[in-house]
Amino acid sequence: MKVYLSGMHKFPKRIDDYILAYYANNNVVILRKPVKRSILPQNIKIKNNQPYLCALWGEMSLNIKSLFADYAKVYKINTQQKRSQGVSAFSMFIYFIYRLQARYQISIRTMTIDFIMSIFSQFNSIKKLMRESLLFCLSMRFYSQNKKLVESAQLIEDKRNIVYKHDKEEVLSNKDEELMQKEKANKIGNLKQGLLAPNEYG
Repeated sequence: MKVYLSGMHKFPKRIDDYILAYYANNNVVILRKPVKRSILPQNIKIKNNQPYLCALWGEMSLNIKSLFADYAKVYKINTQQKRSQGVSAFSMFIYFIYRLQARYQISIRTMTIDFIMSIFSQFNSIKKLMRESLLFCLSMRFYSQNKKLVESAQLIEDKRNIVYKHDKEEVLSNKDEELMQKEKANKIGNLKQGLLAPNEYG
């Protein structure tokens, strides 16, 4: 059965055992009977990559996840997705990772957080990722497309130095307190032994 559609819709891909196949920019749908299909090599690769993709996504900061979520919302509108259930921050991140794999010839299994962060540092906004074709290029602009994905390395280093300086001052302060207590204890001990005159204790 072949049906022509108009307007936006969110029809599923399956109804019971039947498959809904969408064509012509989702304006035509064909109802297909279920057929037994063999698992293709690409399906196996996708399945094997899924745990690594989830692990990488789990290590992303809330800021990065939020920016990818903003991008996904605009992507749905800009591309007029009629079946937008599968469009999310995570799905856009997956596309980004596969683009990295194709460009840099690095398998997803061997990708590290440091590698991904280096890419974000180099192209530090959604707009720059789109410009480099690491994300779909959208014609619509949105508020957070120029927002930084990660802080600059210098800013991170400055923050680390501030924390280190604070910790160091705290350690020195604790050492000074320990020395004062020790000196006081020694004076009390000398006073009890008659080695120190009472007026010298202070």
